[in-house]
Amino acid sequence: MSKAIGSIFSTGYLGNEDDKKRFNKNRADIYPYTRTNGEIGYDLIDEHGNILYGAGNKDFTRNLWQQQNQQSLRPYDNYMKGQERIEQLRSGNNLFLDIENNPQANSEMPAYRTLDNLGVANVNNHEEAVEKYAKQYNVDPDLVKAIMYNEAATGHWFGFNNIKDILGNSKSQMPMNIRGDTWSDFEGNHYDTKDAEQNIELGVQVIKKLQDSIHNPTPAKVATVYNSTGAMEINDYGARTEELLKKKPWLRRKYRR
Repeated sequence: MSKAIGSIFSTGYLGNEDDKKRFNKNRADIYPYTRTNGEIGYDLIDEHGNILYGAGNKDFTRNLWQQQNQQSLRPYDNYMKGQERIEQLRSGNNLFLDIENNPQANSEMPAYRTLDNLGVANVNNHEEAVEKYAKQYNVDPDLVKAIMYNEAATGHWFGFNNIKDILGNSKSQMPMNIRGDTWSDFEGNHYDTKDAEQNIELGVQVIKKLQDSIHNPTPAKVATVYNSTGAMEINDYGARTEELLKKKPWLRRKYRR
């Protein structure tokens, strides 16, 4: 494969500015590599096989910094795809992910499918459990609430998720909208995601694991990977969650279902 391109702060895409804005790293294919000099990195490849972004220069820059400061830093684990990251996190292993900022991420709630009542109710119905497990696992309870609100207010798909939860055939279960078939076996313990208490405890643990695995773990970055484990840069969901954390819409009124 040809030499990777890119820089530590830019997308490294060699197109015009309009094309650069359209490029979404979260949708590109990841191709990890190991150079003959021992360098580990990854390239992001479009559907035509073109290298749109390469992380080699980024890791190379970090290695220079490491040598100057005599500190030991391992390469980023960004080359892992989503399922590989999940398997590592479920096994109790922390990763080292560099989720990049994305000025194109949209923090506005999608008006056509946002139901505020569901979001507020989802938080207010489970506030006690959130506070309990957030304290136990050292996670900001308001970050958990922002994710819970986002999941219910925008992830319900016009109420169909609630119906599927009741029927027992939903892929992911509220209140954290977490996939039981993916996350229920976590760090040697089994959690019933159909049970609200266990669902919340598991969700909080996943958030904690992501915080410990992301370099400079901002709320937007943590929420992004909670939403899409294989993400490379902040997505709309992450940007929305960070905005919700600031506004705290669940405090405007108490609403329960």
